[in-house]
Amino acid sequence: MLKFYGRKTSINVQKAAWAMGEAGLKWDWIDKDGTVGSIDSQEYRKLNPASQIPTLEDDGLLVRQSNAIVRYISKKYAPTKLWPSKYSAYVEAERWMEWQATDNLKNMVTVFWGLIRTPPEKQNKDVIANSVWELNKEFSLLNEHLVGRRYIAGNTFSMGDIPAGAAAYRFYALPIKRHNFPHLETWYQLLQERTPFRELVMVPLS
Repeated sequence: MLKFYGRKTSINVQKAAWAMGEAGLKWDWIDKDGTVGSIDSQEYRKLNPASQIPTLEDDGLLVRQSNAIVRYISKKYAPTKLWPSKYSAYVEAERWMEWQATDNLKNMVTVFWGLIRTPPEKQNKDVIANSVWELNKEFSLLNEHLVGRRYIAGNTFSMGDIPAGAAAYRFYALPIKRHNFPHLETWYQLLQERTPFRELVMVPLS
């Protein structure tokens, strides 16, 4: 059986878990509730020297980094469902997976930690406000990309929707001001129709 390490409230863990859920897999979820503290142990560092989550263990093969796990699951276990068959769709899926991990994530982390994990009296309001502005700017790009598309890579759900979709959940769940993004919101509604998204990504932020 697959072994999967990481707490369910981590966006990186959620991305990988969502991919496995879409692939219809079963797995042994270790430290799901974040109570074991496995990443601080010597045993976990043997699996992941960076002491980061998630880590996937598949019959002795260790897969690290969340988007790498999404790609691995898509290619090996759901090639007809998650891995784009056309090069044009594949390029868009990869593009927005990288967007989530780079351009979007840096401001998402600032806002999430600033508002959710930091006591109000210690929050840097100016830094948070600037990152909220940047998040709206980044999601405006995705909103424009989705004009005339149902999903990230076209009219079919794919691995490209998973990292961006996990980010969209946080964007809409955070107590921040958001611009009006009709195409983004239509796509986000489609994601909420998917059981793995609701069960594995849409968990309380705190």
